[in-house]
Amino acid sequence: MATFRKFLPGFRAICLTIGILDVLMAGSLFAKGLMVSMAEFRVPQPTLDSPHYHNAIEWVYTHMIVLGLVLIVLGLYGEGQRFRRWMARLLFVVHAYYTYLDFRYSDSALGNGLYQGPASVFPALFGLFATLLFLRLVIWEDEPVEKRERVTA
Repeated sequence: MATFRKFLPGFRAICLTIGILDVLMAGSLFAKGLMVSMAEFRVPQPTLDSPHYHNAIEWVYTHMIVLGLVLIVLGLYGEGQRFRRWMARLLFVVHAYYTYLDFRYSDSALGNGLYQGPASVFPALFGLFATLLFLRLVIWEDEPVEKRERVTA
């Protein structure tokens, strides 16, 4: 099992990967235009025209960028096994809830179809990917940095 575990990403790699992907995905929606992006989910035009909806979506994707930046900082500077263990547990629970919400509103067998089309499933699949990576850290704790450095040196 130890041989298999050395090929799995650790705390740093997982935080950096999910953080960078969060920033890039949310940033791309801003670059494309939030309402243009949301139209791909077949959101009705009157909703897209609502300043309240625009404000809410702007907050959601700004929040996603901020969370991504926090994950990047955690990946770069998060030290100590106890800290990493508790952060992994917290991030697993948070991402599991986000994944539940994404599937719940997707146009899939698990969702209610609030957002329509194949694009509505992508956030749920990304959430599932992130949740499984954090679950990996919860189930198999990351090796201490000192131990990894000794093994590779």
